[in-house]
Amino acid sequence: MNPYLQKIFKTIWLNHFNAGLTANEFSFIDMITFVKHKKIPVYFNTGATNTKGISYNLSDKISNDYKGKTFIVYDVQDFNTDIPKAVNGLSCYKIRQYPGFICDLNNYDNLHKYMLDVISKKSRYKFNSYKKKLESDYGISYKMYLDDITNDDYESLFTSFNFLLKKRFLEKKTVNNNLNPVEWEFYKKVTFPMMKKKQAGLFVVYNRSTPIAITLLNFSKTNMIDVIRTFDINYSKYRLGTVSLMKQLEWCFKNNISALDFSKGYFEYKKRWANKNYMLEYHIFYDKKSFKSKLIAFLYKQFFKFKLFLRKNNLTHLIHELSFILNKKKYAK
Repeated sequence: MNPYLQKIFKTIWLNHFNAGLTANEFSFIDMITFVKHKKIPVYFNTGATNTKGISYNLSDKISNDYKGKTFIVYDVQDFNTDIPKAVNGLSCYKIRQYPGFICDLNNYDNLHKYMLDVISKKSRYKFNSYKKKLESDYGISYKMYLDDITNDDYESLFTSFNFLLKKRFLEKKTVNNNLNPVEWEFYKKVTFPMMKKKQAGLFVVYNRSTPIAITLLNFSKTNMIDVIRTFDINYSKYRLGTVSLMKQLEWCFKNNISALDFSKGYFEYKKRWANKNYMLEYHIFYDKKSFKSKLIAFLYKQFFKFKLFLRKNNLTHLIHELSFILNKKKYAK
């Protein structure tokens, strides 16, 4: 079951981003609830862009509760949902936004076989050498925390997590949206109760008792979903990020996880390690008999297409770098 459609995630998201107000249900769609925009008749799905991909089905029992309204469903995985562009009185724009990447493990027994098929011989040798060197030079251990974590350990790890992530992006001289205090506080609030239900986990690489790499992961029934990952840049020469990823894949094989979903956004490591890719889309449903609804939907469509243009031309990255320069003191705190 998708973790972003579960009660824990939705309730904490509503409390954090929607002042605890109740979400709205509409008859045309199953499982998805919506939050209304403060000023205009637009409704967007609970979780918005804080999910790492969702799927849904349209209902065959549609009433008139959609009349005059516009609905946005963010981050729809194109391989999970075959949604028509029109249903009854509703029409739908589908705008591609982000590439997604998956390590599909179904046809493999272990990490070695997966790497034989996906990673080049030269890279396999280098990655295994980095891992051996790291483990010989330091007291390295690996731990996946699920429902076995204490509150004190959780607080300590999230403090280390924030420090390591901030340290890495200060070195990169760019902005990481997850470090926005409001965003970070949400992930801190939602992850602990999700872990207690085994819907989330923290994978930690330790040098003795010190965390040097941390990855926040979410879980569906069969998939592990990459949410936020970072590592201590002091260990960069060992390709610590790659070593951590290798151990996470080993954990997947040992625990019958069929896929590691890197979710949205392009990074070189995702393309290197994934054996399948997909697209995440924004779906805009609108009342095709309402001029206002059609106009709002069209404007949002153009706005999302413009954002995609910025990403494709690497302009979003430049904006993040400029934002870092203008707010360097804030990010250094």
